[in-house]
Amino acid sequence: MTYKTHLNGGILAGLYIIGSKIINVPIIPSIIFLGGAVLGSLLPDIDHKNSYIGKKTKGVSKTINKLAGHRKLFHAPFLYLLLYSLSVGASLQELILIGLKGIFIGILSHLILDSFTIGGLPWFFPLSKKKFSLGNIKTNSKLEEIFCGILLFTNVIIVLDIFKITSIFTFTQHFRQ
Repeated sequence: MTYKTHLNGGILAGLYIIGSKIINVPIIPSIIFLGGAVLGSLLPDIDHKNSYIGKKTKGVSKTINKLAGHRKLFHAPFLYLLLYSLSVGASLQELILIGLKGIFIGILSHLILDSFTIGGLPWFFPLSKKKFSLGNIKTNSKLEEIFCGILLFTNVIIVLDIFKITSIFTFTQHFRQ
């Protein structure tokens, strides 16, 4: 998937959490959480030098790719479950923890979206290298563009609903009862 699709997936995951009041936080922590979700949605592709984040972190990306390869360790839920466990267990300031939770939500959205590509994802790495695919979306294909458009449209509707500009789909009303 392209960074645009991952970006919209991360935004959607973050907006869903914020809009559903799964975390009940004021506006500044919500922005930090959403920013974390956006960063997390791009982070797993740091293992690929031609990805959006890989191009921004050339030396780091190249090193990670040589050590771990693409769609292996940095696309394995095991790594992020371990890191999440360590971060939740640490005594961090509340805003940092909110940002980290956003990053992990974004990472989860990235992994789920990559599961819909033809290449799939190694969900049980390092225990197994077998990749699981839930779909047949090719990166940069017309189907991915349509999928990205649906994510973007959904994001716009949720933002309009959260800020009470419109409630076409009454998304947040289901959670605020």
